[in-house]
Amino acid sequence: MRKILLLIFFLIFNFSFSQGLKTSGKKIVDKNGNEVLLRGMGPGGWLVMEGYMNQSAGLAGPQHEIKNKLIELMGKDKTETFFAEWRKNHFTKRDVDSLAAWGFNSIRLPMHYNLMTLPIEDEPIAGENTWIEEGFTIIDNLLEWARPHNMYVILDMHAAPGGQGYNADISDYDSTKPSLWQSTANQNKLVALWKKIAERYKDNEWIGGYDLINETNWDLPGGTLLRQVFERITTAIREVDKNHIIYIEGNDYANNFTGLTPPWDDNMVYSFHKYWSTVNDDDLDWILPMRDQQNVPLWMGESGENSNTWYTRFISLLEKNDVGWAWWTIKKVGDIDSPFSVKLNPGYQKILDYWKGEGDKPTEDEAYAAMMKLADNLLIENCLYRKDIPDAMFRQTTTNEVIPYSKKQTIPGRIDLSDYDLGKNNFAYYDTSVSDNRENGEFSAWNAGWRYRNDGVDIEENNDLNNSNGKHIGFTNKGEWISYSVKVFQSGAYKAIARIASQETGGEFHLSLNDEDITTTQSINSTGGWTTFKNHSDINDIVLDEGEHTLKIHFDNDSPINISSIKFERTGAASSVDFDAINGNTVSDEKSIELSFNQSLSSSSVDSSKGDFSIVVNGVEKEIISVSSVANKQRKIIITLKDNLLYSDEILANYSGSTIKSSSGQALKSFSDLLINNNLQQRFVVPGKIEAEASKVKFGFGIEDTEDEGGGKNLGYTDTGDYADYLIYSNSTSAYNVDFRIASQSDGGQIGLFLVNDETQSEYPISTIDIPVTGGWQTWETVSSKTKSFSKGVFTLRMKVLKGGFNLNWFEFKEIDTDGDGIKDSEDQCPDTPEDSKVDFNGCPVFTLPLDNNKVSVTSASCIGNTDGSIGLSIEDASYAYSVTVTGKDDPITLGGETKTASVTGLGTGTYTVCFKVDGQDAYEQCFEVNIGEPKALSAFIDVDNDNRTTSIQLSGSSSYNVEVNGERYDVKGDRFTTNLPSGLSIIKISTDLDCQGVIEREVFISEDIHYYPNPTQTDVNVHVSGEDTMVQVSVFSEKGDLIYTREQQIQDFSRKTNIDLSRQITGTYIVVMDGPTVRKTFKIVKK
Repeated sequence: MRKILLLIFFLIFNFSFSQGLKTSGKKIVDKNGNEVLLRGMGPGGWLVMEGYMNQSAGLAGPQHEIKNKLIELMGKDKTETFFAEWRKNHFTKRDVDSLAAWGFNSIRLPMHYNLMTLPIEDEPIAGENTWIEEGFTIIDNLLEWARPHNMYVILDMHAAPGGQGYNADISDYDSTKPSLWQSTANQNKLVALWKKIAERYKDNEWIGGYDLINETNWDLPGGTLLRQVFERITTAIREVDKNHIIYIEGNDYANNFTGLTPPWDDNMVYSFHKYWSTVNDDDLDWILPMRDQQNVPLWMGESGENSNTWYTRFISLLEKNDVGWAWWTIKKVGDIDSPFSVKLNPGYQKILDYWKGEGDKPTEDEAYAAMMKLADNLLIENCLYRKDIPDAMFRQTTTNEVIPYSKKQTIPGRIDLSDYDLGKNNFAYYDTSVSDNRENGEFSAWNAGWRYRNDGVDIEENNDLNNSNGKHIGFTNKGEWISYSVKVFQSGAYKAIARIASQETGGEFHLSLNDEDITTTQSINSTGGWTTFKNHSDINDIVLDEGEHTLKIHFDNDSPINISSIKFERTGAASSVDFDAINGNTVSDEKSIELSFNQSLSSSSVDSSKGDFSIVVNGVEKEIISVSSVANKQRKIIITLKDNLLYSDEILANYSGSTIKSSSGQALKSFSDLLINNNLQQRFVVPGKIEAEASKVKFGFGIEDTEDEGGGKNLGYTDTGDYADYLIYSNSTSAYNVDFRIASQSDGGQIGLFLVNDETQSEYPISTIDIPVTGGWQTWETVSSKTKSFSKGVFTLRMKVLKGGFNLNWFEFKEIDTDGDGIKDSEDQCPDTPEDSKVDFNGCPVFTLPLDNNKVSVTSASCIGNTDGSIGLSIEDASYAYSVTVTGKDDPITLGGETKTASVTGLGTGTYTVCFKVDGQDAYEQCFEVNIGEPKALSAFIDVDNDNRTTSIQLSGSSSYNVEVNGERYDVKGDRFTTNLPSGLSIIKISTDLDCQGVIEREVFISEDIHYYPNPTQTDVNVHVSGEDTMVQVSVFSEKGDLIYTREQQIQDFSRKTNIDLSRQITGTYIVVMDGPTVRKTFKIVKK
């Protein structure tokens, strides 16, 4: 009997220490000692609602806010019923079965403490704990679902008593109540709860461990209080459970382990999290050393909320470093980045609109029905399944293989473009934006349409009923492409009909099969709107071979289009199609282009075809090195050029000949100006400026706004070993000067520049520079270094931090001109030219004389039309023999020796070019352009002021004038003359000292005033005339201009009055003209 008891004790003892998971040094192992790499999923939102997963972020974030808002709408009882249904449907056995089928081996269960115990505020007896069975039952059920699949369940205290972080959405923190860190009672409850959990599950081998507190985010100096609470929980657990792993997360969302080392338990794992950042090879460098230093395993306990590309990259990085992981989350409402998307029902949308203030308040029954429908939508049979996400997390981490999304699409038939192949970026598709890295602190959508799939391909939904599955590709960019596994049932000629919508005109695309183009580049006209779909049916003469192929659609510019499908129809036999070149593309070697044809080539006809082609780049024909067939590609040739091509080049191909034949013997049709699709990657041209943040690859570094002039961004947070790679093109074989724009607070640093071998990653150093202290992180200076010489061509340039402690805004390569003659060293054929020498375009000295050695003076013609102008010539240095040419003179003038001056006479008005040359110095010439002038024509503008009896004369044509007024002469200096004039006629004459300018003569008459009345009149009009005239001639005209009478009339001496008699005239208007020695006046009189 004693032996039997001992055996039972031994079996129990042995079982208790061999069950489940445990740590072994830096590894997690199973009961047999085999390493276990945890691959887990968290059912986020199941037991702890977070607003962003329900589309209520900003309206109701923490669970208690969501609950209170629902109670306000539909009452407490209905709200409790909804929450119970939510927990029932959110995560079920079918969800666990799905996880197992996809490849997961663990589940991280995010728990809310209030499903297992009351809040401290609700405890009937303060300091005691009331236990609630519901939470434990949920764990029991989950373990039961997981056990058949050998899946481990890691219990995660996601919402601790009081809440463990300022971010209330995560932990259901209520700022009106004490948090976990502000309340000893909350801490005591958490300790007691973990002990209760451990006591219940201490013997369950599928418990993967206890994640004590999720994502603490609180001000806990030194981590002291955090460690104290962790140690209290650990002690309580170990009183009842000595076997299960304890997972410890740091502060600041799990990643700050200050105060949490060394470990205080021998079965402990450190857990970190990662979201919304780049995935680089060094992303784990901050945490991996802790595993080695503390000899404990690491576990990446939470990540996700990103694209498939990001998932694949990060999981691959984790597993490469033997770090297990758990993803977040299995399902969310209306999202694309979880395996299941919960449909957002219209009733729930109305509730959200009401909470936003954009809709009416639903009734209690409407709200309840909407929320119960949302709970029903949680069941996976009611969710949208994103099959691409599990594929990215498991299959794509181990292979580049591309597989059909569902099944191979068929030709003839319709290809739905949203159902492209499953696979990685660059293999199943290529998109310019494939993940959210938050490099600038802002969300960046990888799928700009945010529908259907979680790749970088941008997908939207539409209501088009013609050749559409209700989805389309949009937001297209140059160089992007998408692939489809297709089966062609019959060889022949086909036409394609694309279903397209576009607000703009100018979008371009083409198709390829097995990476050989099968269509020309298609240009798209506006259809009238982004959702106005029309057929683009001009895609003809496509020759396809029977069999299984990979079809690709390529987008050839940045003018976006929406395209939902491409339908293929057979039109006849391949022999009915002419043999044509249909497209051309640049090649990655950046020196070649590939031409594609619509039929297979006779490879032997290609070899001698070089002379039939010409390639024109930016208007200049380039030298062709070779034309050759492409291995395993029957419809392509490669044309290799002598010089490199750049991404900005316009490239045109031409063919004129009869050399190239199809495999069936057809001659290739001639073509000209075939525009080549230039998909080369952008390179910085050296010499030139490079913005530091604009690298192709960054390792380390941070990016921040710069205060340097010009604004923008700068690289910062530099540490030794950080580097950034830039694609460059050096346009000559040369060394360069490099300016670096740097700032450093206190340490300075050192930068190295390297050329990198892309295959081996070996580095060839070309420059090193020490960075000085500038006195501030935004106090900028420019420092310079010189590079070694490197050849003309394309390179990957690596800027590497050899010693950290500085910021870098930009760096600029400048051509070196060692002798300072203005000709860069790479083109300088005379590299040691003396300082201040004048050189030619080869950098070699040229003969020169001082600029003021040769002088030219000008004498104008004496008068208008004369040909007596002259040009004076002189030289300072008479030791040379000069030859001077003047426009219009056949024979050059010679100067030099004793002859230092000369003149050219008899010149008329005009422009002359005078050029000095020196005998024996053919490169020397100094030319002047001079003008022979002549006097201006005499002109005068005479302005008369009758009221003041003055005249003002504006003069031009000379500097002095002779002005005669009524026989009196005035000598005028300047361009204005003013004088008084008498009443009556004055004669003004104007001349200069040059008779050839002539004389201007004008008559000026100053009239006396008159006064006449009455007007209108019935008989006659009295007219008073000032001045001294005794007689005046009066003429009276009708309004039509007929003369009524004219007569001489006397002006009375004393009254100065005369009379106009209209007594015999009919009613009307009359014109009166009075004319005397000092009077000239015209006026109107009205006869009544």
